[in-house]
Amino acid sequence: MFVHLNGNLVPAGEARVSPFDRGYLMGDGIYEGLRATNGRVIALDRHVQRMRAGLGEARIEGFDPESLDAMTDELLRANRLEEAFVYWQVTRGAPEAKPPFRTRIPPPSMRPTVFGFAAPVESVASWGEPSVKKASVRPDTRWTRGHVKSISLMGGVLAAIEAHEFGDDDAILVRDGLVTEGVSTNVFLSIGGRIVTPALESAPMLAGVTRALILDEDPDIEVRPVTEDELRRADEIMLAGTLTMVAGISTLCGKPVGDGGAPGPASRSLLAALQRAIRKDAHQHVHSKNTIHA
Repeated sequence: MFVHLNGNLVPAGEARVSPFDRGYLMGDGIYEGLRATNGRVIALDRHVQRMRAGLGEARIEGFDPESLDAMTDELLRANRLEEAFVYWQVTRGAPEAKPPFRTRIPPPSMRPTVFGFAAPVESVASWGEPSVKKASVRPDTRWTRGHVKSISLMGGVLAAIEAHEFGDDDAILVRDGLVTEGVSTNVFLSIGGRIVTPALESAPMLAGVTRALILDEDPDIEVRPVTEDELRRADEIMLAGTLTMVAGISTLCGKPVGDGGAPGPASRSLLAALQRAIRKDAHQHVHSKNTIHA
């Protein structure tokens, strides 16, 4: 397996990062998770925009997210992958000066550490049905800059561990009575025949790329604050994300969701919308390349 580290492709076993890297010591970094199908990344421009915004808010300098395109292509080719999950992480780097290494205000002119890997996944075309999961409701105790894709994931990790301890596969997070998201997904509900998803402004949460693709494809989805009570009474609950695609929730805190027949029609509708959006994105990519070369 080859990984990408600071501009170089190296075998994973030979990759070396300083133990004083601020990502390792302080969780000081930004990441993106991409999905490649047929050798190209789905909605790459959205990931680039989100990483640029995250790096800007984090004040991490020295890396241009536009380079993700070429770097991802190198990573996929080196590992001979067409269907893959691709992870990119940019930390603030390791200070080159003398200790102390853990000062909260970073030294000036630091060089970021850029790391990426690719792992094989099931092809997008093979997703004929949404997956099925059991979920728990957990309090959202994460930091309030939920729109920033920080590598510091302890809040989500603990929620996932607690859900697993209850015998569930995933956690749905709630803050001040409002649904935020899953630990690595956005949440959709079917309520009285309408599909609803929490508004980004209602609570700290990530603007998911998969969520955006689905909303672009199905403008009838209602975007608004969603209460915990609505979550518990929903006819269907769905999770959507880069790796998850679309999953239907069969039980919530041990109780059947709706009639318990996950995945239901809303889950299937959501997956169909996502697959249409992915096909359109691929078509636009081919068209733009043809235009450039014309």
